[in-house]
Amino acid sequence: MKTELDIHDYQCWYLDNLQYQDGLLTLTLEESSRVVEGQNEHKRYLLVFSDTIQFQIYDECDHQQNFYNQREGGVVGLHGDSSLLKYLKSETLIFDTTPGELMHYSVMTGNEFIHVITRRVPQVINAT
Repeated sequence: MKTELDIHDYQCWYLDNLQYQDGLLTLTLEESSRVVEGQNEHKRYLLVFSDTIQFQIYDECDHQQNFYNQREGGVVGLHGDSSLLKYLKSETLIFDTTPGELMHYSVMTGNEFIHVITRRVPQVINAT
């Protein structure tokens, strides 16, 4: 998914804040200090998932080699197929109890990967 965040590689972003309440997941991403040398302020973006069904966070180094298979490029990417979706379909009732099409997005930063299951496309808001 092409977004304003793609001005840098994912390793140039870090997760500054995460808030979750009642299906609303808001991630605050900020530029790494090594990118903004000589500038007065870091660029900061809010990434808003307004219909979060499930999310998980893990260390950037803990992903499997096939993490990028079936994933769009960019800091925010939609997975065409994923083991997480397969797991949720076979081992949970989420697909039976949640109407609508579930999508798997992942957000990559220099320190964390955030996986989000949602029914809506996320919004990227410049908060600089």
